[in-house]
Amino acid sequence: MHSIGAYAFRLVMAGLIVGMSTRTASAYLDPGTGSIILQVLLGGVAGLLLAGKLYWHRLLIMLGIRREEEVASTSNAHQDVQIDAATRK
Repeated sequence: MHSIGAYAFRLVMAGLIVGMSTRTASAYLDPGTGSIILQVLLGGVAGLLLAGKLYWHRLLIMLGIRREEEVASTSNAHQDVQIDAATRK
């Protein structure tokens, strides 16, 4: 059996060989590519914010800041307002 040190040595040697054998790339990124990268980043941030909004109450319960009864009473009050608004039409 080989020790972890032997595997680490092989990994380092392989990395050095690959690193020395590659050449620099002459690449060009046009403004359209930058725009797409920016859209992907902003879309990811928007998705994270939306997921955070959807799971905010669950996070507060997990951290012990809020109890489940408080969340249930708040959501029941919100449903009552929606029902009242629907019956007025």
